[in-house]
Amino acid sequence: EAWDGMVPTISDDRKLRIVQGRHPLLAAAGGEVIPFDLTLKENEFVLLVTGPNTGGKTVFLKSVGLIAALTQSGIIPPVGPTTILPVFGEFFADIGDEQSLSQSLSTFSAHLKNLKDVAERAGEASLVLIDELGTGTDPREGEALSRALVEDLAQRRSTAIITSHLGGLKALASEDNGIVNGSLQFDAEDVRPTYRFVKGRPGRSYGLAIARKLGFPAYLLDRAEAHRSDTEARVDHLLETLEAREQESEALLKEVATAKERVAKLEKGLAGRERVLRDSERHHETKAHEDARQLLMDARREVETAIEDLRARVAKGEDVDAVARDVRRSVEKSAERHMEASSKSRDRSKETEPDVPLAVGLRVRVKDSGAKGLIVGLEGKRATVEVSGLRMKIPSSNLEALADQTRPKPRSSSTSSWSQLSVNPTTEVDLRGQRVDEAQASLLKAVDEAVIGDLSELRVIHGKGTGAVKKRVQEALVGDVRIESMRPGEPSEGGHGVTIVVFR
Repeated sequence: EAWDGMVPTISDDRKLRIVQGRHPLLAAAGGEVIPFDLTLKENEFVLLVTGPNTGGKTVFLKSVGLIAALTQSGIIPPVGPTTILPVFGEFFADIGDEQSLSQSLSTFSAHLKNLKDVAERAGEASLVLIDELGTGTDPREGEALSRALVEDLAQRRSTAIITSHLGGLKALASEDNGIVNGSLQFDAEDVRPTYRFVKGRPGRSYGLAIARKLGFPAYLLDRAEAHRSDTEARVDHLLETLEAREQESEALLKEVATAKERVAKLEKGLAGRERVLRDSERHHETKAHEDARQLLMDARREVETAIEDLRARVAKGEDVDAVARDVRRSVEKSAERHMEASSKSRDRSKETEPDVPLAVGLRVRVKDSGAKGLIVGLEGKRATVEVSGLRMKIPSSNLEALADQTRPKPRSSSTSSWSQLSVNPTTEVDLRGQRVDEAQASLLKAVDEAVIGDLSELRVIHGKGTGAVKKRVQEALVGDVRIESMRPGEPSEGGHGVTIVVFR
């Protein structure tokens, strides 16, 4: 728990894969530890790790050995999930940090003794760990001896992790000899290690780069560069270019990952907002229908009250025309009052078009109530709006144009909320045999029901006679904003005894 370890899988086929490996002492001490990933394929046996001093090679070497030893001791190592380790029959280690400029014969002899033990005993089930192979003697002889040992360990199929500064060993790796390069990255600009392990690429020594960064005399560095072989210089330049490209790629990948994460958060936020808006829209739509129905029910009651008042006043002998005008004015004011008194708001961003000028024939929404209607007249700063058959004058500032200007289809009596008002629209009304006042009342009732029923026209049969009823029909309907036109009937429709009323 202290070092966030995971139980590794034990392999029977020599497979080795360490995920998020860390040195046990560093992991137990806490703080930031840069983990490493290492996978050795079936045909990979010897890993050559090169690079500068203080780059973390020795810590990496010890980490691999301690992780394997802890696992075989029954202790959960500091690794991540999907780690796979084989069971090693023997552990060989020759580890010693070379931090002194002087090398004694006894030190080199000690190294040779350990390497002799490895050469005689290491086999296919062995884990061999060698730090700074080839040091302590002449570089050419040390490189020759080191190359022979590395190639021998690969032929024996021993699992070996070897660190070295010898440049010649970097060229040993190939796809068919079981030897693979590796390195730990180093930041030459800041002269500091990054401790990030990279498999498949040899490391640079950075000796001249570090010396230049620390202010070493330039002429000496230039002379040192001239003493280097062309092949060595080209390889070093190639590795430097690869590192620079890799750093650019990593930076781009981080930017892409950050951008993807930001996009994912935005998409998640937008999805949440869309869900909230959808729920809010459904809620307000339902509320708007309920408000509209309540408005219509209230209007119906007031209309019925007005009709009763009309009958009572006519029964008292008052002038029918004056009474009708008063009643109509009362109904219009009542409807207007109902619409303007509503203070409910809703979000209509998806259904409206901003800054659309109001015009007759435009489908609009009443902002306060959410009711939808059709503009049938404009007078200054007020508009006459037809909402489900009722007409009312509403301030233009309280209206907004709908994005969808398609006229709704007439609703059947079975689904219309008007069916609850017992309205029975008819395509014609016969006024023959009625007195002028009675004929006007019947006419207005038929017109109201036709408008409510969303009929396109009404056939008014008034007959020829003296022409009094016909005249009253025209007087009653002239100026009604709900009517688009009136015309005499065609011979097949009843001729001059009929007036065809066409609604907007």
